[in-house]
Amino acid sequence: MRAFLLIASIFSIALMNSAEAQQPQQKPTKPATPSKSSAAPAAPGTTAQATPADGNAPPQPVWTSRCSSDGRKTALLCEVEQSLFITKTGQLVASVNVKVPPETRQPVMMIQLPVGLFLPGGVNLQIDESKPQALVIQTCDLKGCYAATTISAELLSAMKAGKRLSVIFQNLNKENVNLAFVLSGFAESYDKIN
Repeated sequence: MRAFLLIASIFSIALMNSAEAQQPQQKPTKPATPSKSSAAPAAPGTTAQATPADGNAPPQPVWTSRCSSDGRKTALLCEVEQSLFITKTGQLVASVNVKVPPETRQPVMMIQLPVGLFLPGGVNLQIDESKPQALVIQTCDLKGCYAATTISAELLSAMKAGKRLSVIFQNLNKENVNLAFVLSGFAESYDKIN
């Protein structure tokens, strides 16, 4: 009888181990934490803004600066950029890019927006609580829609001194979507490229 119980115990342990081995292994998941900023997807009529990964601390400066050229004999093209991403997927929602072309040294801003927006509504750019500045959407492709403007000395000063850059547009239902970019760190990043 002992032999029978011993064999039955070994058999049941073996069955449990094989059942566990057939279960799919759960890989530990960690949320996507893009190297730049993160943002929740913008629901109609709401604001998305850059937030840190833990969600508790205030937003940190998220402007990145870089310079590049096509070769040793060409001038450097320098730019600063901030991007908003969907936290869970890492998908790009929008970006603001400020370039300083070497030929003119006049800063230019390019805004990339998501596809699926109401084109005739255009885009409004607003620093903190100032008057919104209307921009025209120039083109769209599979990656997004784009609006650009030359940056005046007044707009550049406002961006350096401001706290929030709001990019406001309408979705296909003609509801306002407000994407908030953090301006802390912009002045320092811009000074690096100028």
